[in-house]
Amino acid sequence: MHSVSAMNPSWLIFLFGLATALKKMRFATSTHEMAKLLQLEDDLILDMRQYVEALQLKINTMRLFQKEWENRLDQADENPTTHVANPLVSFPLVRRMHMDTPKLFKFAREDVSYEKFLGHNLDHINLMELQEAADGFFQFLNIYSLNENEVANGKLYGKQYNVRLSAADCFALGNHLERLKLGNQAVKWFNISLEQYDDSLDPVYKILESSRSQIWQYMGLTLVKMQSHAAFKKSLELTAEDDHVWSVNHLANNLGHMFIHLETCRGRNTVPKKFYLRCRYFTEGDPFLQLAPLKLEQLNLDPFIGIFHDVISIGEQKNLINLTRNRLRLQNPQRAVMEAEVELNASKEVERIHRRIEDMTGLNLEESPPLTILNYGIGGQHPIHLDCEQFMDFGEPQPQSYTSAKVLFYLSDVQMGGYASFPELGFGFKPSRGSALVVHNMDNAANCDIRSLQATCPVLLGTHWVASKWISGSGQWRRKPCRM
Repeated sequence: MHSVSAMNPSWLIFLFGLATALKKMRFATSTHEMAKLLQLEDDLILDMRQYVEALQLKINTMRLFQKEWENRLDQADENPTTHVANPLVSFPLVRRMHMDTPKLFKFAREDVSYEKFLGHNLDHINLMELQEAADGFFQFLNIYSLNENEVANGKLYGKQYNVRLSAADCFALGNHLERLKLGNQAVKWFNISLEQYDDSLDPVYKILESSRSQIWQYMGLTLVKMQSHAAFKKSLELTAEDDHVWSVNHLANNLGHMFIHLETCRGRNTVPKKFYLRCRYFTEGDPFLQLAPLKLEQLNLDPFIGIFHDVISIGEQKNLINLTRNRLRLQNPQRAVMEAEVELNASKEVERIHRRIEDMTGLNLEESPPLTILNYGIGGQHPIHLDCEQFMDFGEPQPQSYTSAKVLFYLSDVQMGGYASFPELGFGFKPSRGSALVVHNMDNAANCDIRSLQATCPVLLGTHWVASKWISGSGQWRRKPCRM
């Protein structure tokens, strides 16, 4: 007899059969085939019961070992030297360590037989079946104008059934609606999922990747896509009573940055006009800069973020692109960015650019990685990220990978998109060809500065060429200029 529980949405089988037409050999659209699926679940439950019993037998055996060892430990003298001086103690101790313990380790490593339980082939129950089942469920719901909360709790046409949807069921239905871009309906089912959540099954839901914090995360991301900042803030307020405050606060911070980033990409967060930010000629460092100063626009003082205008010539831009055009490789498909490195000795132009970076930053490039050329295609972006990690040991030398600053040379103009974004500072700007962005990633105490959080908005029209230089190496933070 098939058992019914909160984790088993078997009552949906009947609903799917009523809501959809019969199709040949498809579980979600045939009650006849669905009945076979029900029998398969019965078999799985039986095999799982036998598997659990075998696991429990092994646990009981291990507990006998544990109890015996703990009893022996309780009988031992407080002074271990005195205790092992007794041959009735010393010999059994050596024997146990030499003979018993390896056997115990062997027993612990032995897998409980699971071939029968895990031997079932479920390949024919695929994503398409799940999607058709969800479509059938919502078709049934819509045709008969049923209330979502009542249905989730097993009530149909005023009659209460001894079955209900689990939190994992409702979570899956919400995800299905989100994939269909039905955000409002998806959020409704995410909320129902939270209402159905049984805290006693929390370890199970974590295995199923349907835990309370994951439900909140998916609902938050759906609200972001719907551009519903106010609704998302309200959802966070409602979670204050839950036991997952840390997860919610972490999600709130991340999504708060995402909201700002989205606004920046739409051109709504420009550089703030503050009295202490200015444009000036930069003459510090190399004496040559007294004759040919660089044009610096300060965007932020702490951490320092600035743009050097007209700092790389068209010839140098073309040289960098030509050096890498045939060597570009896609390193991360999700970012839609091709990249290739350029060594210092690749050309005289590259050597000049490196000297210019040292003049612009006041930092040494000897231990820094090579210049990297990036080509962003349509949709190409760099998600919100930090270019540094917290340095834990303040002794010298610092690790070579410790990044203290970054310089981005913009080698092309983008027709639409491609904004540089600083979510923690709340501003961004549209880069212009021939300029260079300098960002300090650490503070004066050599801490990774969270305020340097940054991103590149997706390219909507055109192509985005960038030359990137990460500045790292031992003691760079000591060379950091006090003012820029």
